[in-house]
Amino acid sequence: MNDKDNVTIGRPKEGGAIFFAPAGTSLPTNATTSLSASYVCLGYVTEDGVTESVTEEGDDIQAWGPEDVMHSQTSYGKTLTLNLLETSKPAVLQFVYGKENVTVNADGSLKWRDTGKILPRGVFVVETLHNNGGDTPRYHRKIYGDSQFVDRSGDHTYNNSDPLSFPVVVKAYKFADPADGVQTYSLDYMSAVSSESES
Repeated sequence: MNDKDNVTIGRPKEGGAIFFAPAGTSLPTNATTSLSASYVCLGYVTEDGVTESVTEEGDDIQAWGPEDVMHSQTSYGKTLTLNLLETSKPAVLQFVYGKENVTVNADGSLKWRDTGKILPRGVFVVETLHNNGGDTPRYHRKIYGDSQFVDRSGDHTYNNSDPLSFPVVVKAYKFADPADGVQTYSLDYMSAVSSESES
């Protein structure tokens, strides 16, 4: 039976939707338990939100005839693209340039440098609300347990109308599901319809 309550748009979770933690941080095991202090919020993103892209390639195997008899997968990958808006937030600068390249002074002033050094891998989490007009949204938590900011080639545009932002491309690598050790690119958890956030 059709159920319009299963139709939704991907709205960000109130108070923060994008988080990053160092590699090895314990992974969440449900959609609602508060993230540990190791997860830093990367703040607002542009109205385009977050786009997850899957790339898959393969070859058709032909028998004598010719006849396609099999499909061979040759590659599979997953990336996320987004634009971070809080360009003066220390946690964002550390994510973009590397923690060791950002200095936060006692008076709140900042210094950062772009060394071009490859950035460390870590845990990337996206938190969204699934709600079709009801009073109790479902909370969706998407976890990329081994991920890396791999493409810093986007433009930083300074003009009279557009907000400054950091274009981000994150690559997801396989990691072990803590429940059973199965290797996966991402884990998704969604709360029950009536669940309230514990954050």
